[in-house]
Amino acid sequence: MLSFLKTSASQFPQVAFPVSMGTFKRSFTNTVENIGSSKAESDPNMKGETKTEKDEKTVLQERVEELAKELKESKDTLLRSLAEQQNQSKRLRKQMKETRNFAVTDFSKSLLEIADNLDRALKNSPKPNEKLSQEYKSLHEGVVLTDKILQKVFAKFGIVPIDCKEGDKFDYKVHNAVLTIPQSQFNDGEVGLITQRGWKIKERVLRASRVGVVKK
Repeated sequence: MLSFLKTSASQFPQVAFPVSMGTFKRSFTNTVENIGSSKAESDPNMKGETKTEKDEKTVLQERVEELAKELKESKDTLLRSLAEQQNQSKRLRKQMKETRNFAVTDFSKSLLEIADNLDRALKNSPKPNEKLSQEYKSLHEGVVLTDKILQKVFAKFGIVPIDCKEGDKFDYKVHNAVLTIPQSQFNDGEVGLITQRGWKIKERVLRASRVGVVKK
């Protein structure tokens, strides 16, 4: 359009324009811009496109937030599951360890009577000397050897005697009071007599020590 005006003006130099060509150009340009702006404001389709873009952005933002929330919930669930699995593994390992450690408990209890008999035989029999026969010496050595072998077997499976001696304070966890002693050199509530030694297996009481407790 501006080119056409320039050409027309050159072809008709005799015509006098009331305004200068520069002023006319500026006025024409402003008019076109104003028309375009007015059309954009009055066109509902153009407004609809802008609103749609905003709506899509809002929807996408909400979806991102939802996914972030779901991801956090999934992560928390996974962490709880892993923690529970670790706890179950620890419990299982503990149970397996206890099963291995105490699998021989019942069998060991049946052997304690043999240990008691060997112990009584050694305590109540005289020690070998020149006055005793060779047969007795051989028998005594056999009892001593048998007791040593049994103690080694016990030690292999963690079976050890309970440390109990006269004068100890009575402890219901490791002592079994079978009688009371009214007169004793020890104080009230102390062990005054041991009638049968006790045993432990892996720090668990296999059989409590049978004792007499001082009661004055």
